[in-house]
Amino acid sequence: MNSIRERAGGVLVGVLVVAFGGLWALQDSGAFDTVGMGPDGRVIGEVDGVDIEGELYQRAVDQQLDAYQAQGLEVTGALQRQIEDRVFDSFVDNALVEREMDRLGVEVTDDEVFELITGPSPDPLIAQVFPDGQGGVDRAALQQVVEDPQFADQLQAIEEQVRRNRRQAKLSALITATARVTPAELRAEFVRQNRQASAQFVALRYAAVPDDQIEVSDRDFRDYYREHVDDFEREASYSIEYVTFDKAPTAADSARATDELAGLVAGFRSAPDAVAYARRNSFGAAVEPTFVGAGDLPSELASAVYSNPTEGRVVGPVVAGDQAYVARITGVRDGDNVAVRARHILLPVGSEDRARELREQINSGQITFEAAARQFSTDRSNSGQGGDLGWFGEGRMVAEFEEAAFAAPVGQVTGPVATSFGVHLIRVEDRASSEVELVQIARPVEADFARVLGEAEDFAAFLVLEDRDFAEEAQERGIAPTPVEITEGQEQVPGLDLGRDFFRFLRRAYIGQVSEPFDAGGSFVIARLVERREAGPAPYEEVRGQVEAAVVTEKKKAIQVAALRDAVGGASSLASIAAATSAGVETASNVIMSNPTLPSYGVEPRAVGAMFGLRPGQRSGVIEGDQAAFVVQTTALRGATDAEFTEPVRETLKTQLLQRKRSRVLQAWLEGLRDEAEVDDFRNDLL
Repeated sequence: MNSIRERAGGVLVGVLVVAFGGLWALQDSGAFDTVGMGPDGRVIGEVDGVDIEGELYQRAVDQQLDAYQAQGLEVTGALQRQIEDRVFDSFVDNALVEREMDRLGVEVTDDEVFELITGPSPDPLIAQVFPDGQGGVDRAALQQVVEDPQFADQLQAIEEQVRRNRRQAKLSALITATARVTPAELRAEFVRQNRQASAQFVALRYAAVPDDQIEVSDRDFRDYYREHVDDFEREASYSIEYVTFDKAPTAADSARATDELAGLVAGFRSAPDAVAYARRNSFGAAVEPTFVGAGDLPSELASAVYSNPTEGRVVGPVVAGDQAYVARITGVRDGDNVAVRARHILLPVGSEDRARELREQINSGQITFEAAARQFSTDRSNSGQGGDLGWFGEGRMVAEFEEAAFAAPVGQVTGPVATSFGVHLIRVEDRASSEVELVQIARPVEADFARVLGEAEDFAAFLVLEDRDFAEEAQERGIAPTPVEITEGQEQVPGLDLGRDFFRFLRRAYIGQVSEPFDAGGSFVIARLVERREAGPAPYEEVRGQVEAAVVTEKKKAIQVAALRDAVGGASSLASIAAATSAGVETASNVIMSNPTLPSYGVEPRAVGAMFGLRPGQRSGVIEGDQAAFVVQTTALRGATDAEFTEPVRETLKTQLLQRKRSRVLQAWLEGLRDEAEVDDFRNDLL
């Protein structure tokens, strides 16, 4: 630090402290936390005997969590675990890299640091801490920090971070110095990115062979299992069953909110100043009146308001989503836009005839629109509500649907209307062109978490005290138990947002043990450990289904490959091969190497590779693909010509390949360090 001050010289520049907002922000973010910080007595891991201090680790985690929350993102339990693991891994990597820099003698001189802070090409950190608003460095602010003793700690932190950055850059250059891009690699990458192939082919799908044309035995299955036993290796795992206690608000929770609001209705209706009354009863929430159309309100509230949009009327209590409302209409005016409330029935693409039949059944009274939606609509987001789409204004739906809905008379079944989603029948329930000015009082509809947690605790306690069977007790209480297999190291259970404490329970539990309630985001979870499995090959009995499917596929593959080889022998064209195998000649156009897929066959790298390896007009032998056996004849190769392989293109590709190679070299080097290091992670026992 003193060396930088001594070199800086110059006159103190009068810059206000507010100019250092970036510096303080960086310091608050935790970038300087490593300066002068001691351990808190808790070690959460070791790297070759070097401690990872709990306080530093937690501060880094908190910094990451704050960054997510500052963006308005919800930090779930699963996301927090990912952040924690990412931070822990970074501590491990930093420890390994620091050790290697010491071993290799990678050093940065004071002169280098001085140049990287005050020179014409500063470290990117300097521009981040002292921005001039134009992508450069505020030199006046930087000069003041260099010269003013009150910024001594901050300057020391900057110097150490710049030294660390430069040291790591030197190490990176040392590790990647051998990375080169040859002319052959450059040309191959150019071809891979730019050449397109078109071809004709004959394919015999393995799945097309009828099951009765193959013979399989138990010995075939067991032989296959023995020969491929490594394919059935599995990690250590836990078999559990669990039940959930939903935190979603119940009817009683909604009633609690509406009952509270119901007590305000009379006063709200008679209040001479509706806004003042709403403010007194909204606990500081904004209640300014505003004109809105039906399409801009929650659907349930819009229906209640527009059933009789009369000035002075009080609407509610109404529950809409996770809120309950009472609202007073303080004004009504003509609106600029129309909104409608509609229902629909969605049928698959091409179902116009079926839609017409259904429309006639509805119009004749054979079935109601709501019942038809529940029974036939493929839109599961609203079929259970009789196809109710709520209120919507212009621009909310796809064009064809919107045009039909806004033109339809209220109460009449309209359609069929074809869109990209399928075929619709539409019935408009209501229409509104006015806007209303509303003053609202809202209450959240919240679940009684204490009640839900109590139910979960009661279930767990009853199982233990009464020695009850987990599944039987769950079924008696109307709860569906869910079995699931969790592998060692797995960080989440599908559909649940569980924290580290749940996985610690799995590692420590005995067979049959019932857990305490775990918070899983939208529910509380009670789990029971059913079985603990060691790592190794899965027993034959457990994977028999997979083995049988693989053996059947192999047998069918052999039949199709043999049939295609017989047809190829002596055949003069693809057409004759197709005729001999009762197959057709298919076409693939403009296929690229980087996406080796064939229409209707999916990824087939061998067949696609053959297209690029053949000259136009040349035919392949039999190719054993993933889904079928192929014979391919390339018809055209386009792109990646010498004329297109210009110097700017070569330079761009060279930069891309060099960056890719350097990244791979660094990654391989770091993975090698990790493999050789002894890393202990104590977090599961301590946190």
